[in-house]
Parts: sequence; C-alpha cells; structure tokens
Amino acid sequence: IMPQIKMFPAVERIIHIEESIPAGQEVVLLTENAFKIIDQNENIALIHCYCKQEKYLTKDPCKITNNRDICLLLGDSAKFSVKHNFAKLISKEEAKIILREAEDLGLVHKIFKSDLNYGRTIDGICSCCKCCCGVFRYYHNGTWPYQTVTSYIAKVDSDLCSGCGVCVEKCPMENITLQNDVATLDNKCIGCGVCAHNCQDDAIELFRTGPRNVFVPIQKLEI
Repeated sequence: IMPQIKMFPAVERIIHIEESIPAGQEVVLLTENAFKIIDQNENIALIHCYCKQEKYLTKDPCKITNNRDICLLLGDSAKFSVKHNFAKLISKEEAKIILREAEDLGLVHKIFKSDLNYGRTIDGICSCCKCCCGVFRYYHNGTWPYQTVTSYIAKVDSDLCSGCGVCVEKCPMENITLQNDVATLDNKCIGCGVCAHNCQDDAIELFRTGPRNVFVPIQKLEI
C-alpha cells in the first residue's frame, strides 16, 4: 500500500453483533389484494413511476407502456407528496382502474415502505415491468439476486396449454419455457399472476401458498 494511502481514515468497518438482522423485502400482490389495500386508505395519490421516469430521461423508455403515471402513494406519504406538488390525489375507483390497466399490461404489483422498513405502514403500490424496475433489472443483468415475499404460485395444466408462448414473453422473471409445446415453470415463480391473467387457454392457475419467501440467486450470464 502506498504510504500516503495508509494515512487515509478507514472508509468501511465491519461490526460483529452476532445476531441476525432481517433484510427489508418487497411484497408481490395480486390485483384483488391491491384493491383491498386501496379500500383501507382514504388518501391515495398518483405519482410518476421513479423507474420509468429514470429510463425515460436516459433515452431508454419503457418497452411496455408510455404511461409513467402509474405508481400509487397511500396515507401520509400521499398527503406529503400532494402538499409538495409532485403527486395528485385520486379516488379509490380511479386507483383501481389504474391497477387493473397495469395488470392488463402485464405489470407486477408490489407494495413498498419507506427505507424498506416492514414495521411501517404501507407507503405505496408500484406496478413494475422487467425493463424499468430496478429490482428486476438488477436481477436480469446479474447485479444481485431476486428476493421477495409472495402468497401464490402458478401451475400449468398441460392438457389445456396450446403452447402459444404468450406466458413465456410476459413472465417478468423469465421463468417459463416451452417444452414439447407445453409451458413449463421452474422454481423462480414469484406468484405475480401475470402469466395466468394473460393465458388465453386458461391453462395457468394460481394456487395460494400462504406467505413465502422467494430467493432467486444471481443468474449466470454468458460472457
């Protein structure tokens, strides 16, 4: 090490506390469950999606929709954002229309809380795509693993599947492949319901599992 560098203060320190600290996680929701959260809140605001706005400003806009007004803030977060003029209050009915339209586009509903502190109340609902959402993007480009909480898992009825491939295209985790012209899911299912909602054959069904953690390791990228 160069002598002058030795004089610099440490920029990082590991503190051993010898106890586990739960990491903050996102939670994937079906549209019907998102509706229940909307019904529990009197203050709802519509705001620009941060991720879609970032992609728009960097000249790489969303490949699914041009609409960036797609994220919802709730409760005190909604009131604060409206007060400072970067969101607008909307009705519960308007919020549900936005969520349903997002579902039709193949977006994934996720709740979020400030600082990923899951002791807090829900601050908002995102509707995410794999081309803009930072969590999806960083997983797909090999930066970090994907971790979430979900309550459902998708299963395919091979007798009903026509092998059209729509679910292969829509799955945000790229979890579905066609094998012998039948959709096949691996263990990366996050229970978002995008495949089931878009299946024209009604061959994909969601089964309730109860809350479960999904951890998908960083995928191996071809170099």
